[in-house]
Amino acid sequence: MAAPVAGSPGDKIEWTIERVFMRTRLQFLLALAVASCIPAAAAQTASTTTSVNVRAGPENIFPTVTWLLSGTSVTVVGCVATWRWCDVIAGRDRGWVYTRFLAVPFNGSAVTIVNGGPNLGLPQIDFALGPYWDTHYQEQRWFAQKSHWQSRWDRRPPSPAWREPLSTHR
Repeated sequence: MAAPVAGSPGDKIEWTIERVFMRTRLQFLLALAVASCIPAAAAQTASTTTSVNVRAGPENIFPTVTWLLSGTSVTVVGCVATWRWCDVIAGRDRGWVYTRFLAVPFNGSAVTIVNGGPNLGLPQIDFALGPYWDTHYQEQRWFAQKSHWQSRWDRRPPSPAWREPLSTHR
């Protein structure tokens, strides 16, 4: 069998394939390097300060998805603008927990989200019952009453804005 001649079509194809693979590897490495420089801003870990209900929305009018024992670690997806409720993930369950019962590490101690509010650097998110329930709760028995829960949500009184807690130090 004769050796391939430099400049033959086979050489050119092989060289082109090597060049494409090299470019792809370099693009992947560059993307990986850039991604490693970006902080994970979205989710933060919190722990429950007592046993709590996880609700299907950011009010206690919503059905209970599950309950968590005191000290359970959860991933905080984000909190509503009042900083009273946060969307959390605990294992396979997702739902809303009242922030008096969630603490995050902050400046060397655990601070409840209701007290730390926007100072804790957690994402602020909105709640829209329809899309949220469609994404997370189609298998729940109460999903069939979504319009009932939407009506209750629509009739709720406005929540008060978050305020910095009064200092107990004088």
